[in-house]
Amino acid sequence: MPPRPASTVPYVLTAPGHLAGGGDWQHLTELLLRGHGWHNVSTIDYHTALASPDRRLRVVHDRRGGWTWSLRANSPDGREWEALLGAHLPVEYVTTMVDAMRIPPTASLQKALDPLLEAGWLPDGAGPASTAVSPDGLVRVAGQPSRPGVSAAWRAACTVNGFCWWMAAFTSRTPPGVVAAFTRSLARDDPLLRMAIGTPLYGCGPYTRLVRTSHGWDDEQALLEARITDARTRRTTGSRTTAPPTKPASPTAATRHR
Repeated sequence: MPPRPASTVPYVLTAPGHLAGGGDWQHLTELLLRGHGWHNVSTIDYHTALASPDRRLRVVHDRRGGWTWSLRANSPDGREWEALLGAHLPVEYVTTMVDAMRIPPTASLQKALDPLLEAGWLPDGAGPASTAVSPDGLVRVAGQPSRPGVSAAWRAACTVNGFCWWMAAFTSRTPPGVVAAFTRSLARDDPLLRMAIGTPLYGCGPYTRLVRTSHGWDDEQALLEARITDARTRRTTGSRTTAPPTKPASPTAATRHR
């Protein structure tokens, strides 16, 4: 676990989520290791590599380069796929994608861009690719045209004043459920909890909404432990228990950073 921050460090609810920053990556790695029984297969420093119990799925967190996260798996037909996710992409978004890796959805999926378009993102028909742009104009999600028997490859980027805060790239064999988990995360309008120090990201102030909250580090750790306990119980008993409570939004004052 990371060292406990000073109790005086305030926390804020940050919106939109795509500008909240990466957050605490150990909230995902600890959940996979202690809750879902994954294995730590890391071999070098500044590099955390985790493998599923059957070794078919891999999640890598590399703190040395621009591609912070790498999700890899073998498809049922034996072909590999990979998703590369850049620095400052919220760990909450990565977690939803890993969940889609672990437990593929059984219901029919919407088209990848549908959650974004339904949330007010704007279609861009300037090129042959299917494209959606966030209402603030900072995030662009585009898919390369698919071919018979080959799914579309998807890319996304969050750019502010010419600086790219994060990118995401999915190979053509990436399961539609993983891409849909990513776009559904982007489409959500609920804020993400972050330490006030370092928030908002540099240059993102005019586009970021901050709300003060009494919810802090201890609350975050309690929720993480509840998720780990729930995952471990479901894994050992084979039953689905009630999901742990979601983090509360307890704002005391709303501000827009200037």
